[in-house]
Amino acid sequence: MKKIIFTSAVLFFCMEVFFSTKSLAAPNVKLELKTTEATLSIDKKGDLSIIQTNGEIQVKTSINNLWEIILKNTETNKEIVLAPDEDIELKKSDEGIELKKGKFLFENNVLPIEANFTISVKNNAFCFSGTLQSNTDEWIFKELKYPDFSQLVIKNKEIKIYWPNSLGECFDNPEQFGTRSFQYPGTSGSMAWFSVNTPKSGIYIGGHDPQMGSKTFQLDCSNTNSYRTSLSFPIYNAQFKIPDVFIKLYGGDWHVASLYYRDWYDKNFQLAKIPQWMRDNAGLMLNILKQQNGSVMWSYKDIDRLCDIGEKLNLNLIGLWGWAIGGHDRLYPNYAPDNLMGGRMELEKAIKRAQQRGFKVICYSNGTIMDTSTDYYLYNGKETLQLTENSRPNIEYYLKHTNTTPVVLARACPGSALWRKTIMDLASNAQSLGMDAFYIDQVGVRSPVMCFADNHEHGLPQEAYTKYRFQMMKEVRNKMQETDPEFPIITEGTVDALLPYVDAFHGLGPGQRVSPNGFPELFRYTFPESIIIQLNSSPAMKRSDVNFASVYGLRHEIMCRYEPDADYLRSGKIPTKEDYKNYFIKDPPDLNTITDASAKETELYAHSIIQFENDNSIFFRNGKFIDQEGINVSGNDILAKGFVNGKKIGVVLWNQHLSEQRNFSISVPGYKLIKSSEPNKPDVNANSPLVANSLRLLIFEKN
Repeated sequence: MKKIIFTSAVLFFCMEVFFSTKSLAAPNVKLELKTTEATLSIDKKGDLSIIQTNGEIQVKTSINNLWEIILKNTETNKEIVLAPDEDIELKKSDEGIELKKGKFLFENNVLPIEANFTISVKNNAFCFSGTLQSNTDEWIFKELKYPDFSQLVIKNKEIKIYWPNSLGECFDNPEQFGTRSFQYPGTSGSMAWFSVNTPKSGIYIGGHDPQMGSKTFQLDCSNTNSYRTSLSFPIYNAQFKIPDVFIKLYGGDWHVASLYYRDWYDKNFQLAKIPQWMRDNAGLMLNILKQQNGSVMWSYKDIDRLCDIGEKLNLNLIGLWGWAIGGHDRLYPNYAPDNLMGGRMELEKAIKRAQQRGFKVICYSNGTIMDTSTDYYLYNGKETLQLTENSRPNIEYYLKHTNTTPVVLARACPGSALWRKTIMDLASNAQSLGMDAFYIDQVGVRSPVMCFADNHEHGLPQEAYTKYRFQMMKEVRNKMQETDPEFPIITEGTVDALLPYVDAFHGLGPGQRVSPNGFPELFRYTFPESIIIQLNSSPAMKRSDVNFASVYGLRHEIMCRYEPDADYLRSGKIPTKEDYKNYFIKDPPDLNTITDASAKETELYAHSIIQFENDNSIFFRNGKFIDQEGINVSGNDILAKGFVNGKKIGVVLWNQHLSEQRNFSISVPGYKLIKSSEPNKPDVNANSPLVANSLRLLIFEKN
């Protein structure tokens, strides 16, 4: 739809008249706010600046560009864009600096629209907030961009950008970063903040919204001399209270920004109390029993065989995917036990046998989509569908095998009471089968998609995948734990907004293993209590991926998705590309993860590392991840991360070189070294060279 842009070219003239005649004693007086490390000022020309005390970082924009409102006509759907014009009031008050606009002109008509913006100092940072009010039934607010900074200038060109995509990304090349945005909350925007840092200074930009509402962060680094950054909010309402946006200039590295966000988070949210068995769990053995094309790879009786394989790997959480009549990614949300695989009674018996051997069992459901070929969709779709703005269903399709017809799926809305009841019923059914935990797929992955269905509980479209997504997960977890307090809920994706309602995340996106720009420190340091299962879509655990998971405190995983995967686990047969082609498989695992070593070598190494973690569970399972804070370490190819528990710090060192041993030096000021160990070696020389692609744990105790 075409947008009409409305602004004024005479802003600066009118701003200057206002300054000289209404509010200020002299034309040269500035409006100022201060924190301990920066000053915000607006001069008589209407230029806003935030300047760090040391001059390292400066943020600038004209008041003319600070905000932008999109209005939508409720009758014609016409959209217009409003920006500041000549009739704006700018003054200092007890709250801070206020910018008020009481009415707007459009096509010679006065629009009774009120825009009130406030800039204040809170928690030693600059807070941008405000309210919008439409006093007419003819126009509503569709979207707000605020604050919009046209210039972020950093003198030191040694810059790193810390970006909350999944577990995190770090970019040390602004040109490579280019222009990016993330929509919060969702895996691509796992936290509502990012930072840009030099070696000694940084700028934090965060959304402190207790409602965890939808918002989009943007950073444009395409101009290497100065960057541009802004936040946008969907509204679709006649009034809007702008969630606080904090701009903090600080001394120090990205950890300062991380702790600042976490301090706010803790004042507004309480993390889920995770059952101890889930915290002690080493990882997930994910098994698709029946694939999308109907091929059965494991029957319910074969769960015994899966436990045998799990014992060899030292994984004791058996995941049943594709366990129902439709197989994996078909006939959702119908999850009834399949007689072809043995029927309900055999499934219940197999679960009990696994539990008697010390295993936990979890089963799969999808929390966001339904198969359009099902009776559920036919008879319940009208009540559960997520609709686009033009009232059409949001359709997607999955194709696992190239010789079959794609399965067409429609997205469901958690704002539908019937859909939430459907997920609740699925969880209750899983519990009645004897499952130990329940997996609700894709709920953490989705960005806050808007739903325009008028027969759901959400009043605003953006609430569907924010407020009601959280409500769905909260309802399910609370209900399941009424029956069994040790019954956890797991979802796919990583997003802090779900931490109060889920017990673990199945990882997806950057930070799962060594990869360009991957930076798992960002989420793990901010939320060190979180349980993240490393995404590994292979039946084998590659040695370097196992080490990566250990050093960051992630849980391990294997996936058995296709027939060649099952053959590998049954007999150790290394699959080839042809094996996957023979089964018409569209998305095979990365063969490098399987061919890295023999099946026996891979199995033994995974078992030894997991046993090493179990033996040192006070750090790997129950320790607080502290990154390298307070730890001094040096050495080529050496990666070291710390976990604190009480008066002890466990430092995990990983020699990332694949073929050569490495020397290193390490100290933890205020602590003394009391123990050094490696997998299968309970006592080693702490200072001896570290073997290629291997781990060592050094334990320090406070003096």
